Amino acid sequence: MPVQITINGENANQAIEEFATLSAAFAGQAPVTATVEPTQQPQAQSQQFTPPAAQPSYPQQPTHQPQQGYGAPSVPVAQPQTAPTAQTGGVPTSAPTYDLTQLGVAAQPIMDAGRQNEIIAWLNQHGVQTLMQLSPSLYGEFATFLRSLGARI
Repeated sequence: MPVQITINGENANQAIEEFATLSAAFAGQAPVTATVEPTQQPQAQSQQFTPPAAQPSYPQQPTHQPQQGYGAPSVPVAQPQTAPTAQTGGVPTSAPTYDLTQLGVAAQPIMDAGRQNEIIAWLNQHGVQTLMQLSPSLYGEFATFLRSLGARI
C-alpha cells in the first residue's frame, strides 16, 4: 500500500526539522536537528535522505506530533502496525488431548442409551476389552468415535 507524507514548514529549516523528527520517530531514535544555509542564488536543491541501517525492532508509537504548517490541511500520520493478536474461534493448530476420565464421562450417556455394544465392539476392534485398557495414543480416535455416536466431548 503506497503511503504519501507531506511535510510543510514556514521555511526550509522547519521542513527539514520536521522531516528529521518524523524519520527519527520511524527509526526509534532521538530526533536530529538540521539547518540549511541560504545561498547567494536561490536554486532548487535536491537532498537525498539515506535511512539508518534497517534493524529489526518492535513497532513503536511516534513520540512527536507533526506541526501543522501555514494554513496546510491536517495530514494524518501513519501509525505503525502492531502484530496481530490471536483470534478466538479460529482453526485449531493442534489436536486436543483427552484423558481417561473425559472419555468415560462422554461415553456414559451413550451407554445409558443402550448403545454399549457399539462401544464394546469398537474397543474390541482395537484389541482391548475395557476403556481402562485403551492405549493413550488411541484416545483421540475414541473421542472421534464417541462424537459419531452423539457424545459431547
